[in-house]
Amino acid sequence: MMGDLCARFLLLLLGFLGCTAGIVEMPQEVSAVLGKDILLPCYYRVQSVEKVTQVAWSRGSSSSRQNMDVATLNPNYGQHIFPQYEGRVKQMASMDLTNASIMLKNAVQADEGTYKCRVNTFPAGSFEDSLRLTVLVPPLPSLNPVSPLVEGQGRTMAASCTAEGNPIPTLTWETEVKGTNVTRTSAHSRSASITSEFYLEPSRDMNKKTLTCVVSHPGLYQEKRVQHILEVQYLSDVSIRGHEDGWYEGREGGTVKCFSEGIPAPKYSWSRVNGSLPRGVKIDGDTLIFLEPLTQEDAGVYVCRATNDVTSRHSSVHLNIAEGEPPKLNLVSISIIAVAVVTIVLLTIVVVAMILVNRYHKRKTKRLSEKIEELSTLSRECSRRGLSSNTASADIKAQMEEGIQLQSGNYPDSLRDASISSIMGEEADRRSYSTLTTVREIETQTELFTSAAPAEVVKEEEEGPELLRADKEQKEEDEEEKERGGLIENQPFIKQAMTHFYKENGTLRAKPSTNGIYINGRGHLV
Repeated sequence: MMGDLCARFLLLLLGFLGCTAGIVEMPQEVSAVLGKDILLPCYYRVQSVEKVTQVAWSRGSSSSRQNMDVATLNPNYGQHIFPQYEGRVKQMASMDLTNASIMLKNAVQADEGTYKCRVNTFPAGSFEDSLRLTVLVPPLPSLNPVSPLVEGQGRTMAASCTAEGNPIPTLTWETEVKGTNVTRTSAHSRSASITSEFYLEPSRDMNKKTLTCVVSHPGLYQEKRVQHILEVQYLSDVSIRGHEDGWYEGREGGTVKCFSEGIPAPKYSWSRVNGSLPRGVKIDGDTLIFLEPLTQEDAGVYVCRATNDVTSRHSSVHLNIAEGEPPKLNLVSISIIAVAVVTIVLLTIVVVAMILVNRYHKRKTKRLSEKIEELSTLSRECSRRGLSSNTASADIKAQMEEGIQLQSGNYPDSLRDASISSIMGEEADRRSYSTLTTVREIETQTELFTSAAPAEVVKEEEEGPELLRADKEQKEEDEEEKERGGLIENQPFIKQAMTHFYKENGTLRAKPSTNGIYINGRGHLV
């Protein structure tokens, strides 16, 4: 009693002095996996004036209100483990009781409950806190297949998956086949179980497909998967082959074969309608072999029957034995026909190609002709325009000749003989290259000359009458200029014409020029 009073007095004194007590730190809930070690943490945040004198662990059970001592930790006397947990509890930090955590080894479901950590200090007193320990029981799933699955039997349970644990596990299905599942659960004293059944309608396309049960649980590091390979029993329709070839009397080695698929593998049997199998016939599994040459007695309806654990199916074929051997094909004739067909095909391709090429060239030629016609039309139009121009040039030439005649009549014959007569003689010879020009050159020269001096010609046409009147007045002046040798230079037309000639051995010859001058037979300048 006296001790308690002293302790309370010290607490009041510490509170009066402004000192605060320490704090116990531990989680509210801890989970342990069945069979694994689990740490039960407990930490005390000590103050500067405090000292931990002892730590006591106890466990409260949900079925009993009494606490069960687990361990006592003392800095002077060490740890004391109570008999119920002897060998299963270990102190984590023996020298420092501020870390009062303990290790519980090999956890079992009976270890579940509330654990208290009580820390005794001086002079602050004792402090405690508690945590809830849950032991997780991982499930051990099991898959129970239902067999056999038979095609056509309708909705059937393919497999069931069961898992038990604490807390209750979760089950899902992974598969390529189409189906549904039904799940049911059941509770136990310390665990719960779940069962899921997978239903489907068996078909042969489900055979060898995988059905997987996936189990999820907090006590598992990763999901658990249990696989099952589906096996669906079935038997397909029966077909007979080998009777398509010609069957005739005397044929050797005739065989017919029966085909069917199934799980398990089917067995075959042969029979003939309205009679037994003929002599010389052997059954080799799914094949019927005629060991002797065929006769009319071998004809008839033959039945093949396939049977397995699921069902039985059959098919029939009618063997008709023809009289006599059918004509054999001549390989040489067939080869010749094949070569002929190939040749005809190649010739057809060549002819079609030639026709297409010919049509192409015709189209090209037609287009070229149209282009030439267009060019010819344009040329004729240009020629007509040139003819009109030549007509105008001819009028100008005539006026120029008249002007020359009017003026040349007043000049002495010596001048005419020295100039115009020599030019006319040269025109008569036509030995000079200037007289050998073609008609087109003449036209070109005329056009050039007309374009070179249009203004002077027009001027002469306008002043023609005045020029005739002025000739009489200037006659005396021209004679004087003639004596001085300047007559030719004063005549505009002769002066212009003389620029296109040069003297050679006393003869005037035309100069090579783009604007050529043509002297007609009368000696007139054009």
